[in-house]
Amino acid sequence: MRSIFLILFFLSTSIAALAQFTITGKVINVVDRKPLESATVFLNKTNYGTKTAKDGSFTIYNVQPGHYELMVSMISFKTYSVPISVQSDTKVPTIAIEEKRNQLNEVVIMSAKKPGSKYMDMFKRELLGNSKLGRQCRIINPGVIQLNFDRKENNLRAYTTDFMVIENKALGYRLKYLVEDFERNEKTEIISYVGYVLFETMEGNDQERRDWNKNRLEVYTGSLQHFLRSVIGENINRAGEPGFLVAAGTRSPNRLWNKIPRQPRYIEVLDTTKWTAEQIAQVTDQKGLYALLINNDVNYIKKWKNIIIHGAKGLERIKADTSEFKNSLYITYIKDIPHKLGKDNSHIEESFKPTAEMNKMASLISIFDDHVFFDRNGNILNPMNLKLEQRWAKLRLGDLLPIDYLPDTDTK
Repeated sequence: MRSIFLILFFLSTSIAALAQFTITGKVINVVDRKPLESATVFLNKTNYGTKTAKDGSFTIYNVQPGHYELMVSMISFKTYSVPISVQSDTKVPTIAIEEKRNQLNEVVIMSAKKPGSKYMDMFKRELLGNSKLGRQCRIINPGVIQLNFDRKENNLRAYTTDFMVIENKALGYRLKYLVEDFERNEKTEIISYVGYVLFETMEGNDQERRDWNKNRLEVYTGSLQHFLRSVIGENINRAGEPGFLVAAGTRSPNRLWNKIPRQPRYIEVLDTTKWTAEQIAQVTDQKGLYALLINNDVNYIKKWKNIIIHGAKGLERIKADTSEFKNSLYITYIKDIPHKLGKDNSHIEESFKPTAEMNKMASLISIFDDHVFFDRNGNILNPMNLKLEQRWAKLRLGDLLPIDYLPDTDTK
């Protein structure tokens, strides 16, 4: 554990050494151009936020360098968002927001003001998550939630009329979450939502703060945010050390799926090559911005004479050859990264099969289109281009940390 703390400590000190800047601006009504007082202005997924003054002006202090989404929210007005890059003290152009019209056509089949209702429970489970931390979260003001359930389409939609306040006592955060649109469809099994969150650190005694630091560190260790920061620091695949093991894999439709019982729908093969940080990310022409790369030039199914898949009688070695494939990164956080992936038997040529320990913290990531961009905080700027599977795909608000989070190893 000491090694993990040392790695996280050096990362946190390097980020903390960066300068901190100020963001200033003004918010007005788009119709009459008059200033708006008490509008909430914040950086999405951070604890940087404030209210506008009587003249509509605002100032956000002590912002770390990075790429953010600046949000403006006010009751009866449409939520405003704009991407900003903070590399010095920043003054944003005057922000004009407009009053919003009726949402969801004002057709509310079922209002979720009763916390124990079936649909409220469904909404909470999908938004907060079903993890240990997610189940402990509590929504303070459920009355701001409006639900619309279409029984014919078996489709649940939701939005909030104001910030939904979520108390996460395990991590010591109070989240102010604004749900623009939430949808859960039972027929298609698709869940999607758009929302914006402002973190507020809870007050606590010395023991509570130590407990929060410990829980936050546990959530951070092995997270997507931790991984992206480790890639920037070229701190992956270090044999004999705790950290991230990263390998490339290929997924292809299994031609035996409908022919043999219990065959998987896809053949998924992992290569034995451990990737370097340079192969995963590259610096862009924008300061502090990186591009995540996944090479689709190599079909790892074709590379190996024998590949391991789950068949009708356990593990089988079969030959496969297909041109329809997509590559992804297999990423896991383990205590001791092996020097070599795969078996040492040189006479057997087979793909890599992760151990049970590796799969406990494993996630798969792939890219839908073009590149995925992220900054030094580990914040992804275009998350819709990234597909997450396995562990990271299951995490929700209950396991969310601010994008400007810095590890604090004071847990004793």
